[in-house]
Amino acid sequence: MRLIAEITDKEILGTDGLSSAKPRYTARAIVKNGDLYAVICSEKFHPYSLPGGGVDEGEDIITALKREMLEETGCACKKISELGMVKENRARADYTQCSYYYVVEADSVGAPKFTEEETNSGTTLQWHTLPEMIKLINELEPKTYQQQYLKARDVAALEEYIKGEYND
Repeated sequence: MRLIAEITDKEILGTDGLSSAKPRYTARAIVKNGDLYAVICSEKFHPYSLPGGGVDEGEDIITALKREMLEETGCACKKISELGMVKENRARADYTQCSYYYVVEADSVGAPKFTEEETNSGTTLQWHTLPEMIKLINELEPKTYQQQYLKARDVAALEEYIKGEYND
């Protein structure tokens, strides 16, 4: 998959250094349901972000993507297109992550099935137009180190999407 962005503490904090931690892999998506797009809301992690989550051991990326989309948006995936990959290297946290981003068209829409941790953190799903989603994610001012990374990776994916190559 094509690399969209590499984000390090240099971009986030202006400091040098890299983590050598084994990467965590995630599957994330821009999810379209007609003219609306899925936005995950969570005060604990990041008030507005694109849906997705970790790849379980023994799971391939597409299987993880379909599972995460069903869990976080209640949507089965009708059409899946590759968008690109965002690599994070958080030296200060000694953490690395590789997020595989896709564009997903919803086939059927049900209720999300959030994990207990997500439910306890007040995670909710909202549907917005593309301009509204972009505004929510872009204009948010991150309060924590982690939120700065979450915003940076989603903004990179949205910018790639907006280029027009992936709009049908």
